[in-house]
Amino acid sequence: MAEKIFEVEVSNSSPRGYETATVLKMPATWAEFHDALQKARIKDARHCENELTCIRFHGVTNTMIGQNVDLYDLNLFAQRLDALNEDQKIGLEALLHMEQSRYTGSIPLDRLIDLTYNTDACCLAPHIFNRQELGMFLYENEMLSDEAMSLLDTLEKGSRFRAKLLELLGEQHQEEHGGVFTRNGYTELGGDIQTIHEHRPGETLYFHRSGAPVVLEMRKRHFDDPAYDSDKTAVLNLPASDADIWRAVGEVDAASPEECAFRCTDCRIPSLRETINDAIEDGGGLEQANRFARQLAKNLRIWDLNDLIKYKALLAASGPPDLEQAAELAKDLDQYELRPEIAANWEYAAVVLREKYPDLPEELFQTPQAARIGQQMLEDIHVVITDYGLLRRKDGGQLPVFQGSAQKPQGLYEPQMGGM
Repeated sequence: MAEKIFEVEVSNSSPRGYETATVLKMPATWAEFHDALQKARIKDARHCENELTCIRFHGVTNTMIGQNVDLYDLNLFAQRLDALNEDQKIGLEALLHMEQSRYTGSIPLDRLIDLTYNTDACCLAPHIFNRQELGMFLYENEMLSDEAMSLLDTLEKGSRFRAKLLELLGEQHQEEHGGVFTRNGYTELGGDIQTIHEHRPGETLYFHRSGAPVVLEMRKRHFDDPAYDSDKTAVLNLPASDADIWRAVGEVDAASPEECAFRCTDCRIPSLRETINDAIEDGGGLEQANRFARQLAKNLRIWDLNDLIKYKALLAASGPPDLEQAAELAKDLDQYELRPEIAANWEYAAVVLREKYPDLPEELFQTPQAARIGQQMLEDIHVVITDYGLLRRKDGGQLPVFQGSAQKPQGLYEPQMGGM
């Protein structure tokens, strides 16, 4: 799977928001986006702390975007960048160069989004990389005034005066037309930038989603014969009926589901996407994934948001379950308690000790020692701090840990001295 264009660290605006900061990769699906908000305890994605830590798109910079932007717009910008073809990327790079000459700091995100829709507004003169070459291009294409053309005709080719004149004519043209030199050549606008993006209520503008619990991309399987393969793909929303499955089979020109390859592209529980892929690939087949999606759809109808987050925390605490184990965990959700306000070992130590000694000063818990004490307490009573908060069984029993689990005790979080 291709690397995402942006990686952005997000956190809430509370004094201890750094404790639950998480990295969101963009473009993100609706489920991935909201999963990150839940981990970071962010209530409003339009107003939160965020900073780009990685950008994989030539011409886009941290300075251009800035910090603490609207996450919805940032994700839409990433979606738009991801959809551009190579020619459109060349046009956008030129537009970004032009915009940087207008702004001393960051460029508004709605403007950046608009630029991705206007990449064809640029006129490119390839292999023209300086003003003298631009002047020569204008001369050879008879784009100069009659006076300039006549003067250049009288001058000796290769003379310093002629070269200087070509440079001055190129400079004059560039300033008059607001053109820029890019790695692909000289570019200038050939028309006006149209306003496309507008803020509208709701999330339909920002995400393309079916609402299905599980979404698969489906293609004809390659059986060591390139002629047998097909570039056609189909989307299969799970749970799916037999008719839905056979419709998708027909869309990729396959004879049966057994001739198809599947890849999970979206799931309401993002951490289970690879588990679903493994279940399909390792013998469970499409039916097992469809059965799980049917059960998940049923759960989502009766769960509230807190139940959904608790289920994610339980999956994280139990290590990597297979699909059948993941389905079993969902049946006993009421046996567990999730406390999202406890995000670090030392906070758990503070909660426990304050029950016995309510007058203990806050500064006592903001130390590495308190973090170690909290870690020991967690291990002693079978409690785990996940990305979603502290999780425990209500009866004090052991949390499930599946065979092959990669679960390890949480690393010590050692707060800085001197305050939250």
